[in-house]
Amino acid sequence: MTVPEAIIVGAGIVGAACAEALAQDGVRVRVYDAGRPAGVATAAGMGHLLVLDDSAAQFALTHWSRTLWNERAAEWPAAVEQVRCGTIWVAADDEEMAAVHAKHV
Repeated sequence: MTVPEAIIVGAGIVGAACAEALAQDGVRVRVYDAGRPAGVATAAGMGHLLVLDDSAAQFALTHWSRTLWNERAAEWPAAVEQVRCGTIWVAADDEEMAAVHAKHV
């Protein structure tokens, strides 16, 4: 058995992504989890993905994140659920409604 250069505790989506990135960089990685991969927080989480636009940097980062997610989704088995349902933003006052109209394209 080879000695790992990195140990990841937790085989959820974050731990698995970290392990994958390290392995792709040639690091010997070992992942430990008390249960099955993605079986606790990842399985219970809502996983709501959206692109936000409060700043150009936020828009770029959230758009890139969603793009990466969509690219990876094609690799997953059918048991991995993905429902694209959209998001509704509700304006609470005239100022927020003006912001809605300013963003409408």
